Amino acid sequence: MAAPDAGRAPVVTVFGGSRAAEDSADYRDAYQLGRLLAERGYTLCNGGNYGTMAAAARGAKDAHGRTIGITMASLAALEPNPWIDDLVSAVTLFARLEQLATLGDAYVVLRGGIGTLLELALVWNLLQLQLHPHKPIVVLGDAWRRVLTALPRHLAVRPSDLALLTVATSPEAAVDHLDAHFAQPPDSGAPNSR
Repeated sequence: MAAPDAGRAPVVTVFGGSRAAEDSADYRDAYQLGRLLAERGYTLCNGGNYGTMAAAARGAKDAHGRTIGITMASLAALEPNPWIDDLVSAVTLFARLEQLATLGDAYVVLRGGIGTLLELALVWNLLQLQLHPHKPIVVLGDAWRRVLTALPRHLAVRPSDLALLTVATSPEAAVDHLDAHFAQPPDSGAPNSR
């Protein structure tokens, strides 16, 4: 796989919720995603807390991968999960979002809550404005397909906006899409597939 910068593994920022229980399908999918990312040589970055963030980091560490957690100083009472290698404490929510968006060479969005929706909207808008060109965004699961299908009926979301996102039905499909993206020559400018 071609790394974005010579000598550095691509970083995949994984967005997800903090409320998923260990026995939930969301947790299992996040764990499998983290494991696959590590097995294929990616560095995993996420918010460093619990729920699907912990599950993805745990999967990556079980496969001997590298993890980065971006926490927030104002939530210092929330201990980071134990599967984070490199911990970055951002001062504000905005600084945390900037770090998560900037560090990622690609993004995978799991099912989550308002925070996850905010994270998706941020990186999606950056891609739409071509401020983060060629950074794929994969949304994982049928719940996201239903959300995205509803958006144009209620908001000014165009088909070209939706085409910037790839909906994956499984962690394997999500990572396969990233592999295909990073296998392309850096200047090919190929858009994300749907």
